[in-house]
Amino acid sequence: MGDVLSWQQIGSAGAFTTSQVARLVRRDSSEVLRWTKGDPPLVVSDYEPIQNRPVLSFEALLEARFVSHMLREGVPMRLLRKVSEKLRRQGVPHPFAADLRIVSDGFRLFESSDGRLINLVNECYAEPDLMRPALEGRVVFKRGVARYFEPYPQDLPLVRIDPRLAFGRPVVVDGDAAAPTAKLASVAESEGIEAAADWYLISQDAVRQAAEFEQRLAA
Repeated sequence: MGDVLSWQQIGSAGAFTTSQVARLVRRDSSEVLRWTKGDPPLVVSDYEPIQNRPVLSFEALLEARFVSHMLREGVPMRLLRKVSEKLRRQGVPHPFAADLRIVSDGFRLFESSDGRLINLVNECYAEPDLMRPALEGRVVFKRGVARYFEPYPQDLPLVRIDPRLAFGRPVVVDGDAAAPTAKLASVAESEGIEAAADWYLISQDAVRQAAEFEQRLAA
């Protein structure tokens, strides 16, 4: 069972509803809810439900991101469950949010390590040219623990999801300042980019990135 969630935990570790996770990974909330069920579940939170509704941790969000991507690449659900269960038995509580580089050829899962691809089911090796495109975005790890996620590090480098900022809601980090992307985009739409930048004491480029990020989520 997970921990009973407190406001202190939410502030320091982040917490998400299935609807919030679904929006970030571009899935229906009912799908995300199904991933938290089953034997074994694909997505495991670290918190007890609130009013019978699941509350997902930052690691669970990262697991949902991975599952969503792999299902789109054609990886079977049963394989995801099998690999997840195997890695958890090996002591990895959130295998699809761990500091492991897992890739796929569309129907198998491999760990990429030291230039080699190891099948996560039978531990055989595979050829790297068979692999599909990598999972979008970048997860930043510190001492093996996921600290924050950058959805579009190349073209929106200021946007991140950090469980220690804004309760885990997407933010732009501009120097020492951080502001929620949703609020920035709303102010920019109603008052203009310059006004939003002045109000939140951040650069106009940060406001533009926040607005672009929210537009991509809504697309």
